[in-house]
Amino acid sequence: MAARVKLNSLLAPKPTDTDSGLPQPQPKQQEFLDSDADIAIYGGSAGSGKTLALLLDFAKPELRSNPHYGGVIFRRTSPEITNEGGLWDEAGIWYPSLGATSNQKWLRWTFPTGASVRFAHLQHEKNIYNWQGAQVSRIAYDELTHFSKKMFFYLMTRMRSTHGIKPQLRATCNPDAESWLAELIDWWINPQGYPYPERSGVLRWFIVKSDEVIWADTAEDLRSRYPNSNPKSFTFISAKLTDNPALLEKDPHYLANLEAQDVVERARLLDGNWRVKKSESRLFKAEAISASAHGEWSDPVFAKSYLFGIDPNFGGDDAFSCQVWDISDIPYQLVAEYKQSNASITSSINQCSKLVDKYTPVLVAVETNGGGRTVQERLIEHFPGVRIEAVTTTKNSKIINTDRIAIALEEGLIQFPPDWDGIDELRSFSSYSREAITGHDDSVMAWAVAFAYIEEARQLALINPLLLT
Repeated sequence: MAARVKLNSLLAPKPTDTDSGLPQPQPKQQEFLDSDADIAIYGGSAGSGKTLALLLDFAKPELRSNPHYGGVIFRRTSPEITNEGGLWDEAGIWYPSLGATSNQKWLRWTFPTGASVRFAHLQHEKNIYNWQGAQVSRIAYDELTHFSKKMFFYLMTRMRSTHGIKPQLRATCNPDAESWLAELIDWWINPQGYPYPERSGVLRWFIVKSDEVIWADTAEDLRSRYPNSNPKSFTFISAKLTDNPALLEKDPHYLANLEAQDVVERARLLDGNWRVKKSESRLFKAEAISASAHGEWSDPVFAKSYLFGIDPNFGGDDAFSCQVWDISDIPYQLVAEYKQSNASITSSINQCSKLVDKYTPVLVAVETNGGGRTVQERLIEHFPGVRIEAVTTTKNSKIINTDRIAIALEEGLIQFPPDWDGIDELRSFSSYSREAITGHDDSVMAWAVAFAYIEEARQLALINPLLLT
């Protein structure tokens, strides 16, 4: 993996602004300020302190002390700069404490040394050519997903090393799965859409050939493959609202406002998910989910027939889920569930065994991908009189099995308790990717595994000797 580089913390004493009136950066903001990458992108969730991080970065002591320094921060439109609480207002809170004076006509702040920071817009793609003859040492994009890929790469050509200032590009962003940026930072994002914590701030290098971005873990690797190339270093630093406690203290309602958003916006803006798409349709209808959320958790009842569905996951963030469905009559009812993440195989199998012992199911369906085969074998060993069936999940079978439960839900054949964890998974389950955009779909998959054998289980229920007494 590429090496993590921390400027200042490794090379020199860190300049401080303790007497300047600037706020103390939060740890993630400091990571952004310390990065020596040619290009550093900061962001993820709403409220992570992105705009302040840019303003602090552009007013670092080593920059504002150089009279030849001139930085430019772009927003897509002028109103976004001057709107209430926007870049201009935020700079007006902090930059005067550094002795900076403002020129609102040119949207420029000038420090006592003559160094300056300017705000500008790129509303139309043609506006990039207004900067054709410019030589800028530092450029930033506030909300990079609002800009085009062409804007981003073109203005890199306007950056020049002048008077000892290393040319660097900085940007902030909120997640947008349908943006060009999502592809650019893909290495930093896991398959579920969340940033890898261990990759935050890690440097990689790239070059652009025929509009293709070519990556490597080292500049030397690229130079060996493409002689005479000039690789640029790049990093993505992920941050969430919880990384900015100052905002939560200042505005305690901010979190509640994000939590009140629909499932897609909440996944993007609160959880920082880069895979969820605004346009992606949901497999399970919201009305059907609400109509089915009237069940109750219950202990076993004499002469009832039960079907188990098990989605085994061990040792990771995904949960081991073991569900108990009462299939004696319609609607089928979820009556119990063991669900645990980061659990050992032994612990999870023991919990499942207790449920099997308690409910005496007519059939147990186990997904046998990964460690599921071990679960099936252990249950067969412990319960020789119970039918234990394997379900192998492939792309096609996942579509078939989740379609089956979606249809059952829409037809009013299902009930589950209103406090079931799986409800959030249902609301965010994509009809396209067949995954929950929240990143976890263990309850949905345990249900789908169970109902892969619903017909066989119903036949067994009809000959259940307890029902014949």
